[in-house]
Amino acid sequence: MNRRKRPKFKFDRRIGENIWASRRSSFNKREYGPGQHGNKLKKKQTDYGIRLLAKQKMKVYYSNLTESKFKKVYLKALQLKGNVALNIVRLLEMRLDVLVHRAGLAPSFRAARQLINHGYILVNDKKVNICSYECRIGDSFRVHPQYINSELIKKNVLSFELNVPKHIECTYRYLTFKLLEVPEYTKNTYPVRMSPESVVEYYSGRF
Repeated sequence: MNRRKRPKFKFDRRIGENIWASRRSSFNKREYGPGQHGNKLKKKQTDYGIRLLAKQKMKVYYSNLTESKFKKVYLKALQLKGNVALNIVRLLEMRLDVLVHRAGLAPSFRAARQLINHGYILVNDKKVNICSYECRIGDSFRVHPQYINSELIKKNVLSFELNVPKHIECTYRYLTFKLLEVPEYTKNTYPVRMSPESVVEYYSGRF
């Protein structure tokens, strides 16, 4: 399991954005970088700095992925047909932890990872405890019958705004879900602006 070793919202203040649109983000109270020099004017970024920040931003957004895992996503996106930047988003959005969060079973990616690691989620009626498990079109996932009446699950579903993307079919009565199609990259995919194109530019000179 990839564990966070840094405060979750410290990155928000460093880049000047609330990347999860969370009420708990420290950026909501202090709109400047952390540390004693955080409120000083920032220097103009270089092209390399812009690309590096875009890569870091996307890594942190998806539950702080390690560099090795993120590079694997990029390399796999290269092998697929079509736009590489869009392929990166599609591959990330088809991860099991991302789908569990998007379906409303967990309030965050970190919470979704905990559910998966503790055996709450079944994929095609089989227990899967790998957060990075890549679902395929037609795969179904659901809450394990042992936990279907869990107060945690009920609380998550009841507090969710039910803004589920169209690529996920939801049957909340039985807490079953299905990946219907490849996720699309739209302006609603992220609460803040992401730049997968800059991620491709960052890696393109390295592989």
